[in-house]
Amino acid sequence: MQRSLVQAGSPSLRRAIINLVRGAIVVRVERNGVIEICDDGPGVPEAERERIFEPFYRLKPRHRGAGHGLNLVLQITRRHGAQMTVLNLPGGGACFRMDFGSEAAE
Repeated sequence: MQRSLVQAGSPSLRRAIINLVRGAIVVRVERNGVIEICDDGPGVPEAERERIFEPFYRLKPRHRGAGHGLNLVLQITRRHGAQMTVLNLPGGGACFRMDFGSEAAE
């Protein structure tokens, strides 16, 4: 499998990461082309994990924002040839994973 270099200086990729970084977070960048942004919040219910990336969708309907942020993250991630997933951490919190190195992302 041949890997390509991702320009992390891309303004749109920077915007995707900023949209994920809110509150207490941990950011991991791995050599295999994976960026993980994890928080200590309540996590994302399994039934909602696909829907949170839809335009205008929000887990908390009366909360701030218009529901564009995660959709924008997904579009930017795909435009850069990566896959986007979200998992809940065992101790609580959500972990958003941008995978630039998998075969499916190519």
